[in-house]
Amino acid sequence: MKRWLSALFLGGLVLGSLPAATISFLVIETGLPADSARPESSSLWESGMMDSFFDAGHIVSNAPVLRVEHPPRDPEAKFPREASRELDEARLGGADFFVVIFLNYRNNPLGKPGEIQVRIFRVSNGQLLYETACGEYTGDKIEEEFQRIKKNAGKILPYLKEKE
Repeated sequence: MKRWLSALFLGGLVLGSLPAATISFLVIETGLPADSARPESSSLWESGMMDSFFDAGHIVSNAPVLRVEHPPRDPEAKFPREASRELDEARLGGADFFVVIFLNYRNNPLGKPGEIQVRIFRVSNGQLLYETACGEYTGDKIEEEFQRIKKNAGKILPYLKEKE
């Protein structure tokens, strides 16, 4: 009997201290022709962010990469209407947070994002919780860029824990 009580107590202690949130990710590409191939940077940002959040103990999922003509220009329109369907799917899937990664490829001859923004929304009400600019693509090597992406994700994670 003592073993069962001890196991139950330890199980409750461990499960009660898990800070996991369910987070859905969406990469939005802008500034690319509709029929062009998917740039490697898009996959790199998606996997780097998801890896970092997963390694921090969160449950992660992703929507297919979305390509739109222009990023939202209106400061009040932080959430692109083209991504509404993905937000609804995240809500139906039980996600707590929705992370949108904007990769703007406009005017970049190297085919790398010239401007990168990350926005975190609360799924329940669509409220913007956090926004940050992550600069632009700087590394020539994939591994260097992947580490920079994970470093950016590390800056966001503490803020996310405050909002849980």
